Amino acid sequence: MGASLCVADGRIQVHQGAALRVVRPRHRSVGDEEPRGGAACACRRSEPHPRRGPPSDTRPGRGAPGRQRNGGAAARARLREWRPRLACRGRRAAGIHLLPHLNRGMSAARTEPELAIRELTAVLAEDSSLLMARRTRAVAYAAAGRHDLAIADLRALENKGALTAEDAVVLGDNLRSAGRLEEAALVLERAARENPAFAQPVISLAEVRIQERKYDEGAALCERVLKLVPDHIEALRRLGDLALLREDLGTAAARYERIVALDANDASALTKLGVVRMRSGRADLAMPLFRQAIEREPRNADALLYLAGALASGGRPADALPYFERALEAGPPSTMALNGLGLTRLAVGDTAGAAAAFRKSLQLDPKQPETARTLAEIR
Repeated sequence: MGASLCVADGRIQVHQGAALRVVRPRHRSVGDEEPRGGAACACRRSEPHPRRGPPSDTRPGRGAPGRQRNGGAAARARLREWRPRLACRGRRAAGIHLLPHLNRGMSAARTEPELAIRELTAVLAEDSSLLMARRTRAVAYAAAGRHDLAIADLRALENKGALTAEDAVVLGDNLRSAGRLEEAALVLERAARENPAFAQPVISLAEVRIQERKYDEGAALCERVLKLVPDHIEALRRLGDLALLREDLGTAAARYERIVALDANDASALTKLGVVRMRSGRADLAMPLFRQAIEREPRNADALLYLAGALASGGRPADALPYFERALEAGPPSTMALNGLGLTRLAVGDTAGAAAAFRKSLQLDPKQPETARTLAEIR
């Protein structure tokens, strides 16, 4: 029997003869449903089979075309009615081979974004009307750090009137990541206004305001999120970060403690809570928190770096040394990590290793007079 492919309600449907089989993809795109105006399937079980043609008019007195005076006109009218649907069926049957590409692309959007981009681009090259493929490719572009291309795909959805609230959040986040803060704010404000019970546009808008250094506005937006969703973890995290920035250690600790109570595996909150303990002079409480964060995420560069610093400041440079090295392996190089590594190597008698670390630090930022002075002294 012939087979045809269509997309309806966020699912891939394969029609085989008169039977209908629904294939649910392993990965869903942003938004739970295909938006209005999307590539929804108009096929129904009552439609004609593509190989059988349109149904005859079987009402009394109306036989097959040409049997009676009015019968031919009725049949022609029915044929005009069904012709667009049959053409749609034909196009979908021709696109059945796209199904594996679509499934692979949707499954890999966040975990293997480059693979997903290739698969979904192949799908869109043959059928650009598949909105689900376009919005999922935008997610893959974002995961790959290709924010301008993600923005282009989402703007295409917007131009078609198919931008969901979730799509708007992804668009706003990509505009923010691309440094286009004013555009991001406009998109997110509109999404929040049109979806007053949806918290995500508000928290994304808070991140824009924080990046603009409008800290009071960012905090107010986070508090607004907590009214919509009590114990919203990202709102609690942003409020903790803002409190830490203004050295309000008690408020920061309360926010991070609440996150850890909600999710004991949140390595970021454990690390930040450890930083609060360090700044409060309680290294004995901070180090276990850093270790817990590393147990949950062995390549968490911040936790590794802070634990190294805590060990070094506590007079244990030999214990600190491997954590500085792991921090540099886990994340991008920073002057803080390189200077810490240099001082720790110097403390254990590795002058050549210390000089190498200081030189790398000065390459990142030449405006470090203390580091330059230390390097000159050990040459």
